[in-house]
Amino acid sequence: MGFEWSQDDISVADGFLRIAREQVGKAIAGAENTQESPERRVHEARRRCKKLRALFRLVRPDFDAYDTENAFVRDAARGLAQARDMRVVRGTLVELMQWADRPIELDLGGGAEVEVAGLSRFAEQMRSLEQRSQAWRVGRIDIDTLAAGLKQTYRRGRWTKRLAEKHRTDEAFHEWRKYAKYHWNQLGLLEDCAGDILPSAHKSAGDLAELLGQHHDLAILDQLLATTPEALGAAVDVGFAREAAARRQREHETRIAALGAQVFAETPTALKARFVAYLDGWAQRQAAE
Repeated sequence: MGFEWSQDDISVADGFLRIAREQVGKAIAGAENTQESPERRVHEARRRCKKLRALFRLVRPDFDAYDTENAFVRDAARGLAQARDMRVVRGTLVELMQWADRPIELDLGGGAEVEVAGLSRFAEQMRSLEQRSQAWRVGRIDIDTLAAGLKQTYRRGRWTKRLAEKHRTDEAFHEWRKYAKYHWNQLGLLEDCAGDILPSAHKSAGDLAELLGQHHDLAILDQLLATTPEALGAAVDVGFAREAAARRQREHETRIAALGAQVFAETPTALKARFVAYLDGWAQRQAAE
C-alpha cells in the first residue's frame, strides 16, 4: 500500500499504524539496499523521515508517543546530513554557475564512506523504532483528528509565510519551507480521500516546497562562500558567485510568492471544513463498498 489511508484499513487509527510501520520498514530496506548508491539511499532515508514526521503531526493530539518519536526521527535524519550537505552545496554551486553563464566543474562525489556508516546507524535506529511501534498507543483517531491536524500544519504554514514575506531573511524562508513540506506530505496522505479534487493542490504544494528548498540551498551556499570558500574544492570567484546566488534567490522569491499565495489562499477554518466534507464522503463511500 502507499503513503495514504486505504479502504482496507479497519479504522483511521489502524490506517495510521499501518502507514507508519510501512514507512519505517521501507526506511530500513532502503538504507540497506546496496544496489543503490549511498547518495541515493541517504536521500530516500531523509525522505522517509519527512513523511513520518508529517504523519505524526497529522494525528498529534491522539498519538501518545508524538514528542518522543518525532524527536527520534528528526535526530535520525540529522545523523545523515554531514556528507550529504557538502555534496548538495557543491551541486548547487555548479547549477548556479551554469545558470549565470559561467560554468565550472566540481567533484560531486566523495563522502561515501561517511554516508555508508551513517546509513548503518540509521537502519539500526529505524529497527528500534519498528520495535517500539508495536507498543504505540493511539487515542480516538478519527476524521476530525485528521482535519484538525491538517488545519494546524496549514495555519503554521500561513504564519511562517507571513513572516518570510515580512522579514525576507533566509531563516524565515527556511522556516516556511518546513511547514510547506509538512503540508505537502499531509495532502499526499489524504489525496485518495478527495478523489480527483486534490492532485493539483498537492502538486502546487510540492512545487512550493521544492522552490523553498532551492532557496535554502542557495542560502547555505552563500554562507559557505562568505566564510570558507576553500571548502568547495575549487577556485571560485566568490564575489561573482555570491551576487549570482542573490539574483537567483530573488528570482525564486518571485515564483515562491505566486505559488505561496495559491497554496495558502484559504483560511485554516475553511480548509478544515472542506477536508471534513471530503473525509466524510470518503468514509461513506468506503462503508457502501
